[in-house]
Amino acid sequence: MGGRGVTRRGLLVAAGAAGLVGVGGLTLPARADDVDPAALRNRILAAQPAYVGLVESSGRLGLPEIPRLESVTGLLTGRTRIRAFVAAADRWRVDELTPVGERDTYRLGDTEYVWDFGANQLTRVVAAGTLQLPRPADLLPPTLARRLLRLTAGDPVTPLPARRVAGRSAAGLRVSPSDPETTIGRVDVWADPATALPLRVELSARPAAAPLLTSELTEVDDRAPDPATLVPTVPPGAGAITAAADDVSSALRVLGAPPAPDRLADRDRIAALGSGLPGVGLYGTGVAAFALIPVSRDVAEQAIAGAAAAGGVAAQVPTGRAVLISTPLVTVGVRTRGRGGSLLIGTVVPDVLARALAQLPGRRPA
Repeated sequence: MGGRGVTRRGLLVAAGAAGLVGVGGLTLPARADDVDPAALRNRILAAQPAYVGLVESSGRLGLPEIPRLESVTGLLTGRTRIRAFVAAADRWRVDELTPVGERDTYRLGDTEYVWDFGANQLTRVVAAGTLQLPRPADLLPPTLARRLLRLTAGDPVTPLPARRVAGRSAAGLRVSPSDPETTIGRVDVWADPATALPLRVELSARPAAAPLLTSELTEVDDRAPDPATLVPTVPPGAGAITAAADDVSSALRVLGAPPAPDRLADRDRIAALGSGLPGVGLYGTGVAAFALIPVSRDVAEQAIAGAAAAGGVAAQVPTGRAVLISTPLVTVGVRTRGRGGSLLIGTVVPDVLARALAQLPGRRPA
């Protein structure tokens, strides 16, 4: 886990804090078109069946390159092929398949392992944190659907026509977020009516009609994976290192970022998601939320220069420089602050991040 600041897998943009909805004793009709969408949403949130499958995701968010965040940009602006072996929420393996190899992530309790085919190295991450940058595991339809449905638990749900997904007739539902300051217009989910396993997710902006992020299981098997596939092994000649999740906190302290404000752009900081990470904050609730991430001065300057070249708009701030990058689904703000900088990113309208950038306090004296 080398590098500084945003090089750490430490944050999940727009992560939610809503709890699981517990529902028991529900029996769905056999026909996918007969499923009540509210009941299906509750069952999706309550269940987490094991499965093995292949996933294809596609993003068309139009994000420009941001220094040190190229892997995130690739996930949200291109096509990703994934192989998934899921036994439980804390026992799984997810392989990102590329033309030149693969990158495999294993989760066993509070420890993660990352096998990098290109680097020929296995990294063991001890006490893996709950905050992290988006990665292939977050794009699995069941994982993505549950996260989005938790974040939109209070929003209206309507039925969608059944469709064929992974050789099955899948029941559909649509959630339309009501918060006027989120960029998300609708969340569409299709799930197996018998198991409530989400098979396809589409995320659309408002008021655009076409989905900008889709994820679908193209093949799926309703079985627990072989336990042996969930245990990483180091091939002969490969490297193996161990990294502590606490390294994230240490790296952020090196940046000397001031504490994250308790409130930005009329949104309270979610304290539980920022504890232990200096300068980090998550603000807002539901899908109208954004993250604050401290970065080094050079990363902020590079991001501002790149954003300006990609059509970013200068933002008014008391000191330093700032720019806003708007896409239909994701808004990004970058600001220099003394010897460092800040990155803001979330599924909120540009005006929210413009206010947040202007309200950020200056850095502590050196």
